[in-house]
Amino acid sequence: MRGSRPRAERRVVRTAVAVALTGTVAACGSSGGGGGGGSAAGGGGDQPFSGARVDFVVPYEPGGGYDTYARAMAPYFEECLDATVVVQNEPGAGGLVATNQTAAASATENRFQIVNTVGLEDLNWIGRVAAPANVMVVGNDSPFQSFEDVVNAGEDVRFVAQGPGANDYLAPNILGAAYGFPFEVITGFAGSPEARAAVVAGDADAHILPVDSQLSAIEAGDVVPLVTIDEEADPLLPDVPTIYDAAAPEGDAQEIIDNLVALGQTGRALIASPQMPEERVTALREAFTCAAENEDLVAELEEQQRPLAVLDGEETLSLVSEVLDSPEPFRELVAGSF
Repeated sequence: MRGSRPRAERRVVRTAVAVALTGTVAACGSSGGGGGGGSAAGGGGDQPFSGARVDFVVPYEPGGGYDTYARAMAPYFEECLDATVVVQNEPGAGGLVATNQTAAASATENRFQIVNTVGLEDLNWIGRVAAPANVMVVGNDSPFQSFEDVVNAGEDVRFVAQGPGANDYLAPNILGAAYGFPFEVITGFAGSPEARAAVVAGDADAHILPVDSQLSAIEAGDVVPLVTIDEEADPLLPDVPTIYDAAAPEGDAQEIIDNLVALGQTGRALIASPQMPEERVTALREAFTCAAENEDLVAELEEQQRPLAVLDGEETLSLVSEVLDSPEPFRELVAGSF
């Protein structure tokens, strides 16, 4: 019998990631981010960024989902901010290198960033861009024909991931703990395409990433989707079962999976340093709304099968605040994935 589902996205079961990142952010000191960081000096006018360079940071290699969203949105941010917006790729440590730099950036740095689930409540949250469900994929010749096969595995299921802290690292660790199947996570890949290539080649078993990041490989027939980690079927993969349908979690596992689904609702969001002055945070939030409401941007992203699921800055902060207070067992699982 299926377990109870999580509540709607703004009433999610609460999650905590703050414990995992606080130490690494503190270790960065107050030095600024890479790629120049942008000058705080503007070119005059009412817009606080007018005439300035603003760095839009992507914590991964070019070509992935985060990079696609950033490069699509950058020109609209430029127009809305009256600034020069430069997309900066700063990969490393599953996204933590760039995120630590952003969290520690000084008040004079014009820097904001797209992130996946990050649990630092005191960041300045600009808004949520999208919240695609995660999907587990396997190779065409995989012995795993369903998620139930994974759950019942008698030997290690080999997942690939970019590194601790990354979405594709966190998810298998939590799933393995929830369902109790043996697994290992293979890391060291330059980016998600390289990680997925190991699955395609048969050198690993499975990879977990947001649906939109796996979709092109699925449509090309390179990989096979087994399950989406969400409460409802994804509109881009309507025939792929949800985790609640494929192998309904029971007992302690249900709470863990409910929290994992809730964590995913924070999605791909935009953040800025907690040191950034309030007027600049407000300007970024207004520019985000300005960009996200542009019909040309919406059409462009829909054409790329990268739909927007926008929450404004206050709504995103509220959601993050809600998910920062999970039960201790889940908090420990998340902290262990960094």
